[in-house]
Amino acid sequence: MSTTRLQFHPLTYVEERDGIAVGRADIESYALLPADGVALLKQLAGGMPVPEATNWYQSTFGEPVDMDDFVAALHDLGFVRDDGEPPAEPPKVRGRALGRAAFSPAAWVVYGAVAVAAVLAMALRPELRPRASNVFFVPSLIMVQLVLALFQPPVTLFHEWYHLLAARRLGLPSRLTIGRRYYYVVVETHLNALLGVPRRQRYLPMLAGMLADLLLFGVLVLVAAADPYAGLSLVGRLALAVAYIIMFRVAWQFYIFLRTDLYYVLTTALGCTNLHEVTRAYLRDRFGWLPWVRESDWASGDWSPRDRKVAPWFALITLGGVGFLAVTIVLWTAPLVVAFGSRIAAAMSTSVTGAGFWDSIGSLLLVGFELVVMPVIAGRVGRRRAQTGSDQVPSAVPTTTS
Repeated sequence: MSTTRLQFHPLTYVEERDGIAVGRADIESYALLPADGVALLKQLAGGMPVPEATNWYQSTFGEPVDMDDFVAALHDLGFVRDDGEPPAEPPKVRGRALGRAAFSPAAWVVYGAVAVAAVLAMALRPELRPRASNVFFVPSLIMVQLVLALFQPPVTLFHEWYHLLAARRLGLPSRLTIGRRYYYVVVETHLNALLGVPRRQRYLPMLAGMLADLLLFGVLVLVAAADPYAGLSLVGRLALAVAYIIMFRVAWQFYIFLRTDLYYVLTTALGCTNLHEVTRAYLRDRFGWLPWVRESDWASGDWSPRDRKVAPWFALITLGGVGFLAVTIVLWTAPLVVAFGSRIAAAMSTSVTGAGFWDSIGSLLLVGFELVVMPVIAGRVGRRRAQTGSDQVPSAVPTTTS
């Protein structure tokens, strides 16, 4: 063990329910330490030599400390500077001014005005309200599927961009990446730097994506409401079709058992660190027959006391989330599927020489490709990766994912 003083990079200290989160923002490295560990770290960071710090800890807390292991952990976290290494510079964050503007008082006034105007428009004009038939903005089912698929990437980017802006307004180095989950392309916003700020400052970056979805929904409703035609034109119908899809995105966030944005809001408010995995372990221990609960050891797992305390209650919330999922399927998904099926049936009953017949055939092929062919291909690729030991398909880390 070195007898010299250790040199440290700038560190952040944030109090949590189960300890203190210590981190280095420029490399997004964080660790939850107990109060005595933080006290020892601060002595070392203040220039106390390692042997003296060892004696100080024992005299202060009445027990010895494995200083070699503690110092090695600090090196692994990247907290300690090597000989001749300069202190880390604060991360350079671009777009901070834009982030502040996006959540300024003037911006909130605009958001409120859009929300009020959209609600009034839907109250006065029933055709603007969300309904399954809005999705079919043109007779061609293939065109509906392809056009709405083209709109998904910009809608997703807008959602994640607002997460990024809300974090960057705090000077945090958030970033966007593109990945895959199973066979879907996903956009991920990495918000690990939120661990370096107090909890009250984390909520807006976590909720900013939902704000973006609601804002876009309101704008699309107002676009349709501003349609100068007696009936809705193609632009108005398309706006309502995209708005209906966005409504699904907002509802998705309430499935907190799937680790959505609201899951991270809830766990932050409760002071939990890994509630999802701990709850799965709890359910496995209580209901081992559930097929969707992964093997976990509740008794000996290295879970935080706070997570263990909250897990039984979160299990009930998980069951409530499954119930909410069932409700949304009945109210929103089922009518969409029924409307799609009725249009397919009507088109298939026409002459084989008609455009509607072949449009319905093409539409069914697109559905089959997504629901059958792509899962088969993805499954084979996954098995091949497992056999060869190659990297797995990257998964989302919020962080937030769309």
